[in-house]
Amino acid sequence: PEHGLTQKQLGLKISRVYSTFGASIGVLTGCLLGMSVLFFMDTDRADRARKAKELNSIFDTVMEQGHNLVGADRATLFMLDEEKKELWSRVGTGIEGIIKVPSNQGIVGHSVDSTKVINVPDAYKDPRFNKEIDKQTGFHTGSVLVVPIQELGEDGQVLGAIQMINKRNPDGSMAAFSKSDEDIVKVLANHVACFIRVVEG
Repeated sequence: PEHGLTQKQLGLKISRVYSTFGASIGVLTGCLLGMSVLFFMDTDRADRARKAKELNSIFDTVMEQGHNLVGADRATLFMLDEEKKELWSRVGTGIEGIIKVPSNQGIVGHSVDSTKVINVPDAYKDPRFNKEIDKQTGFHTGSVLVVPIQELGEDGQVLGAIQMINKRNPDGSMAAFSKSDEDIVKVLANHVACFIRVVEG
C-alpha cells in the first residue's frame, strides 16, 4: 500500500527515523534467521568454511534487500584486502565477476581511506569518479552513496564498504540519495561488520 505522504512530510526527521528503523528491522530479521545456523557450528576449518558460505548467502540478502530499500539500481559490497591495498567486490547486484580497485582511489576508495560516508548526486561531476568503468561496462553511473564498514568501536578497523548506485524516484526518474538512505546503509554496514565478527572473530 502507498504511504500517502508528501515529499515534505517524508523529509521530516520523525519520518526518516521510522523509515530507517522499519527498513533496518526487516533486513536484520531476515539476516538473523539465516545467521542462526552459524551459532551452532564448531570453529574448526571445515565449519569455518561452511560459515563463510552461509555468510555469503547473508551478504546476498543484505545487498538485494538493501538496494531495494533505498531505491538504488545497484549495490556492491566491497571488502578491503590490506596486504594488496585493494578493494574487491564480494557481493554485487547487477554485476558479473569480481571488481578490484585500489583501496585509495575512486569514490569507494576515498570513503574507505577517510572512513567517511560519501554521497555524490552526480558521479560525472566528482573528480574522484573513474569514468573508465562505465566505458567498459556500458553502464551509466549517476548518483553514488558509499558507507564504510568498520568494526564496532570508536576506532574500529575498516573492513570494506557498501556502495549504492543510481537512486530512483517512485516514477523511475534519477535522484540523489537522501539522509534517510545514508542512515539505512549505515545500519546495513553495521550488520555486515557484526556478521563478519561472528565468522572470523
